[in-house]
Amino acid sequence: MKTIFNILLSGSALLLSASCSKWLDVMPQGMTTEENLFSDYSGYRSALNGIYQQMSSASLYGRELSWGFTSALAQYYDFGSMSSSQLYTYTEKLDYENKEVLDYLENIWQTAYNTIANCNALIAHVSEADPEIFPYSESGEREMIYGEALAARALMHFEVLRLFAAAPVVDRTSKAIPYSTSYPDRVPTRYTTEEVLAKIVADLEAALPLLEINDRNLDALKSASTRFISNDSRGLFFGYRGTRLHYWAVKALLARVYMYACDYEKALETATEVYETCSEWFPITTKTQAQAITGAVKLYDDIIFAAYDQYLKKNYNDVMLSSLGSTSNFILALRQPKDRFSGETSYDTRYMYTINQPDEEQQEDLYASCKYVKYTSSTGSDYDQEDTQGALIPVLRMSEVILIMAECKARGASGQGDGDISAAVSDLNLVHKVRCSGRKTVSASNYTEFMEKLDFEMWKENIGEGQYFFFLKRLNSPTLVSTTQTIQMAGKYVFDIPDSETTLK
Repeated sequence: MKTIFNILLSGSALLLSASCSKWLDVMPQGMTTEENLFSDYSGYRSALNGIYQQMSSASLYGRELSWGFTSALAQYYDFGSMSSSQLYTYTEKLDYENKEVLDYLENIWQTAYNTIANCNALIAHVSEADPEIFPYSESGEREMIYGEALAARALMHFEVLRLFAAAPVVDRTSKAIPYSTSYPDRVPTRYTTEEVLAKIVADLEAALPLLEINDRNLDALKSASTRFISNDSRGLFFGYRGTRLHYWAVKALLARVYMYACDYEKALETATEVYETCSEWFPITTKTQAQAITGAVKLYDDIIFAAYDQYLKKNYNDVMLSSLGSTSNFILALRQPKDRFSGETSYDTRYMYTINQPDEEQQEDLYASCKYVKYTSSTGSDYDQEDTQGALIPVLRMSEVILIMAECKARGASGQGDGDISAAVSDLNLVHKVRCSGRKTVSASNYTEFMEKLDFEMWKENIGEGQYFFFLKRLNSPTLVSTTQTIQMAGKYVFDIPDSETTLK
């Protein structure tokens, strides 16, 4: 019986209707056969576009892995005395038995593995496809599609691993999650965390030479405007490389994976290569650039890879607020941002231009990220970045690459903190000093002080972007709620695999 694909009419996006435990138990109506889908180049393009659309959905980067679930877990939001029925209330309380939390986890798991299934289907076909069926075979079109599908498969497994298994610093040998590479995969096998990480690295390493043909020195990657705005002479499919898993995005992702795996030597080597090769392409946004509100509310110059959701601002506003001037529905208020930016609120770009400054009369203590909001501020400035960055959801930044370099240097050869603190601080200031308009640098005299400064920097860099929770988990650190209170996270960093998954072995 032929495998069936569901093609969404909107955007020609591939979407397989399958649960993880029944990969792929597909729906019969409104679909096309696998044979027809991959009969020419357009089907391959549609399949890859569909994978990115799934990754940008609300269950993944469109909400839960960015400004939603993982940001609430990391205690970014202050729900105060809001009703227990309010969105993310039980997530913020780390009540993992509550239906709210269980539903988020179920949706993340199912959507991620559904995306993986689509990757596997595409990989199975493109790996065997004749390059000549692709109009731009000479510039590596087939290889580009193949490489991006491998990278997307690795990325989705990595996100699932970071939620549903212990961090390697705690346990790397227990059974963790399935790593699915076949299509279909109805009875997937669970691997240990160490095995899953090795498979992620293998997929990313395999993707690099495939992507190198098109991306290694691509002019379109060398500025934010060309990465996120300009088309390509070969057509729309080849444009907007900042929203695709291009060569340098995969390199940066490798650095993140190595860091999570506690392979600090390879993390430093990979991050250094990315920084030394293309830091000028992905520069840290300056205050001058941020002052031009139409260009930098998301500080998008250093974004290496972003998901793209054309409905992002509407979806965020639907959750966030009904009107900025009313506190009744002001949901995702940031928790004490002034404490995090102590002494730097007048010149730190991240505080001045990416956090809403409250109206003193109506909401004196309410702050919120304005990275995804469409509204007019009290000064009349329009915060809507429709053309440039309104739909972008940052997933990988050069700032993270630099902070990986910094931490690795501080850790030293032992990985335990006997490294070059001076060099580590110097790297950290490559981010902090630019964000602070050159007016403030960070100092630290030992490893403990450095890690405290790094923690604060990661919080500020990742407002509304979801990565701070995973930073804390990687270190097995307590989650900082305020400058004086912490939540001890023993046993709270790992989520149970959804109950719906009854066939895993």
